[in-house]
Amino acid sequence: MRISHILAIVTGVALGFACGKEHPGPGGADAPTDPLLGLVSLVVEPADQTLVIQQGQPAIEEYTATGTFVDGHSENITDRVAFALGDGTLGGFANAKLTTTIAKGGRTVVVASAAGVEGQTPVTIKLQQRYDDPGSTLPTDPAAPFGGPVVAGRDPTSVYPNDGVVVPPNLGRLELHFRPGTGNTLFELSFVSAVLDLKVYLRCTTPLNGGCIYLPDAPVWTWIAESHRGTDPVTWSIRATDDAGTGVGTSLPMTMRFAPEDLTGGIYYWNTTTTSIMRFDFASTTQVMAEKFIGPEMTGNTCVGCHALSRDGKKLVAEAGGQNDGRILLLDVATSTPLVPFGSTEKSNFESWNMDGSAFVGVYADNGATNFNLMLFDGTTAALTETIEAGGTSTNPTNHPDWSPLGDRIAFINVGVKNTLQMMYNGEIRTVAKVGGVWQPYEVVVPRVAGKNRYYPSFAPDGKLLVFNESTCTSGNTGGECNGDTDPTAKLYGIDGIAGGTITPFDHANAPGIADNGKTALTNSFPKWNPFVFRNTASGGRLAWITFSSTRKYGLRSPPGSGTLLWMAAVDLDAPAGTDPSLAAFALPFQDITTSNHIAQWTTQVVPPIQ
Repeated sequence: MRISHILAIVTGVALGFACGKEHPGPGGADAPTDPLLGLVSLVVEPADQTLVIQQGQPAIEEYTATGTFVDGHSENITDRVAFALGDGTLGGFANAKLTTTIAKGGRTVVVASAAGVEGQTPVTIKLQQRYDDPGSTLPTDPAAPFGGPVVAGRDPTSVYPNDGVVVPPNLGRLELHFRPGTGNTLFELSFVSAVLDLKVYLRCTTPLNGGCIYLPDAPVWTWIAESHRGTDPVTWSIRATDDAGTGVGTSLPMTMRFAPEDLTGGIYYWNTTTTSIMRFDFASTTQVMAEKFIGPEMTGNTCVGCHALSRDGKKLVAEAGGQNDGRILLLDVATSTPLVPFGSTEKSNFESWNMDGSAFVGVYADNGATNFNLMLFDGTTAALTETIEAGGTSTNPTNHPDWSPLGDRIAFINVGVKNTLQMMYNGEIRTVAKVGGVWQPYEVVVPRVAGKNRYYPSFAPDGKLLVFNESTCTSGNTGGECNGDTDPTAKLYGIDGIAGGTITPFDHANAPGIADNGKTALTNSFPKWNPFVFRNTASGGRLAWITFSSTRKYGLRSPPGSGTLLWMAAVDLDAPAGTDPSLAAFALPFQDITTSNHIAQWTTQVVPPIQ
């Protein structure tokens, strides 16, 4: 439930009743020994206050409680009740005196309680702060020049992130990119909401490609993120001028939201520039940039590419050697040692683990292949234990398996036109379900369509929503624009992976940034899910996070050459059917942006944790 709904409670409504005689009034012959006997309701005042934290000084307010008794009389009983805040992180009481925190703003309720009766009133705590960027050399009073005349030609432009982005509150390194406007050298970055009035004064300390990049310091991030964790959006905008205040321009406002819960889990991704697997631990309190986990040295200097991690993060399986090779690297993650000799097992190109890490599913249809269906492998020995009939043939083999996190089904591709499994055309998406311990005949979830390639299915952590890639072929079923290998036209789509139904484009996640200048062929590919379902306070439902690779501009930054960077977007798992459940995407800030990065596989934890 959103806090705004809670605040709609009428002030002073009694939440309980005390039992006893009627109050006879002062001096009655049989006056009760308990002075609060007969209390039926409490009114807390002052009602519906807005308290302001000013420049690091807490707000202080004295509250009173008026009790109404069963005989109808009322009296001030402030000294006989206990006061508390509904959200104790916003402050605390000493008797009837509230002292707010100075760390963040927010909305909550003041609650008074006595004799089993409660009364409450809303309170808004607003943080008002001016902050001078320590990396900028500023005038003595940097706010003064912004009193100059408004000049439209001097308007700065916000570039990144996109309007409406939702980010985890523990992301910590969300850059803000803007173009300064004509003649401007001094900037006022504002963050405004009902609970925050923050102004940051800065210079263009990190210029790039005709614009400026600002990375909020830790206190600035805390003020913004913690004040809006799981609540209303915050609006940010930029005013710009020179030190003399000869003219002031203002950008269009943009909004951002913060999820209610921190993002958790570990992420392992493929760095194609170094042909290595990188990793980042969201539970770490010290890690800032991703670290190299393994590289070509594990496989005799062959490429370590398409990889899959067990959900618990303890095992990794990867294809090594590139196309038409298929040798498997099966690794114990904690010790970074192979569980079986590299290349000693049946071949596989793409893999996905079952829920408990005891098995993985793979496919192989390149040189020397004889089994074109889904192959199940033992998760410790990599021995082939079962083949699932999936309609695969040498001409139309299976590809891109994804095992549902619920363990009850596997999604996969049936290839329409085969080159190699890495480069394939005109795919359709099928599923097989396990019922009573037996794998059932396959079902087509997303059918084959001429001029399209549908591939890379990936189950959301609820085991229901299935996201996949679709690319559009401009020259028939040939050419790199539609072969499943970082296609420029690739976009993200979703469908109910159990019942099928309407195919829904992820328009918000697919959308270009301002610096892309309307370009929509952005290679939005390799979708993978964080393994957890989170609360979604904004909708009252469930929230999940998806990662993918893209050639889009990272604001003023660009991917290396024709390479891709990793992006993430929030997804509302309870969005109405047929509506876009995705939200605007943001770039993962811990990746090396000078390298090309793909396939961000997630685990519930990094083993062992990165300290």
